Amino acid sequence: MKRGLEVLLRERPGRALRVMLGGDELPRASGFGSSTADLGAALRAGVDALGLRGSDDAVVSTALQVEPTGGSLLPGLVLFDHRRGTIREPLGPPPALNILCFRVPGAVDTVAFNRGLPTRLPEHVLKVWRDAFRLCAEGIAHGDPGKIGAAATASAAAALRLGCSPAPPGLEVCARETTALGILRAHSGTVWGLLYPKDETPVPGEVSEILNRGGPVTVPVLPARSSAMVASLRLIGGGCRVAPPSDMRLSSQIDARGPPEVRSETDAAPPL
Repeated sequence: MKRGLEVLLRERPGRALRVMLGGDELPRASGFGSSTADLGAALRAGVDALGLRGSDDAVVSTALQVEPTGGSLLPGLVLFDHRRGTIREPLGPPPALNILCFRVPGAVDTVAFNRGLPTRLPEHVLKVWRDAFRLCAEGIAHGDPGKIGAAATASAAAALRLGCSPAPPGLEVCARETTALGILRAHSGTVWGLLYPKDETPVPGEVSEILNRGGPVTVPVLPARSSAMVASLRLIGGGCRVAPPSDMRLSSQIDARGPPEVRSETDAAPPL
């Protein structure tokens, strides 16, 4: 976040920012998009504080100079080139779908993972993703959750070509037994999920029981300190949202002109 704010200010001489950090931590290196969320939130706060126009473009272009960035910084659902940002195709608002989300032990460093990807994939692998993207876009445009689920499953399978880990034991069985629409995975992370229509989502305990037939699975709900076994999440669109200061638990300070300084909640100065 400090690097991102420095990039934001580099082209704006004479400007300075003081940003207060707070809130619940997301599990790191798991595929929850935590670095994009943290970096995007800090940049959006900076852009708003500086009164800059074109806030979405400013946030995305700055974030991409720091690290590979997810399309969750843009409103709605977006087909997004996470390394260069040259592709930004709006797909529409999110359909009424739920995700039962879990992660297996381990971690995947986003920057290292993307650095190790091949510069060019075989044509037959690229075709799988092109077909998956097309199917997903059609499903969103026409309100067909079956196509969205099929696209997610195809993409998850194709990720094996990138050196990603195979599906955890029991996941495919669980998908069949609970009539999931499809299987989801974080390509640079350890997070997996099952996709369901909003009104047909099984209870988390049922899914946890089926999954654990194949071996122990750790399944934290957000926030990370929760003890629940399966995270039942609602699919939402992207874009930064402003939280009222009263809802934030201030925990530290970043000054873009110097090193971070840890502060207590009681002596933290109000943000600009």
